[in-house]
Amino acid sequence: MTRAALAASLLLLLSAPAQAHVVIEGVSGFSGGLLHPLLVPAHTLTLIALGLLAGTFEARPRIVLLAMFAAAAIAAFGLIAMAYSATQAETLILCLGAAIGLLLAADVTPPFPVAPLLMIAIAVAIVFDSVPPVLTVRETALALTGTTLACIALVAATAWLADALPARIRVLSRRIAGSWIAASAAMVLALRFAA
Repeated sequence: MTRAALAASLLLLLSAPAQAHVVIEGVSGFSGGLLHPLLVPAHTLTLIALGLLAGTFEARPRIVLLAMFAAAAIAAFGLIAMAYSATQAETLILCLGAAIGLLLAADVTPPFPVAPLLMIAIAVAIVFDSVPPVLTVRETALALTGTTLACIALVAATAWLADALPARIRVLSRRIAGSWIAASAAMVLALRFAA
């Protein structure tokens, strides 16, 4: 027992401080923004869930949804440029990710007017949650441009890949992914509210 306590103490002394978002030393600007949605699990899971949800619609409504997502992300970028900010964006991202995951797991496609609202809310929340901790306008603009493009690409690629699967595999994989996304988001939210 004393060895375990000594090992735990040693690990605590050697550990670095935790950060809310994964940071890669030396990667900033546009390339840091491109990587940001892929390195923050809440963003990645929610964007995949959103892409899977968009994949449940036919091609024309899917294109409209993806265009609305892109427009909302660009609008959020503009709001940030005008000095607007948000404090609970990641909590909203997790809640919406869990809700979409539950819809996917239950194999329920929401009515079309609900899907654009989800697209817009998640696009705005992710862009607001991705503002880098830099003081220059140029670095922030480059990073958010990269983040916006990466988010759009991830949602679009997931939507089109999900639709390209055979029908039986498509429904089963969407339900499995949805249940995992909902469970992951729910666990993170539970830990956040328990602390």
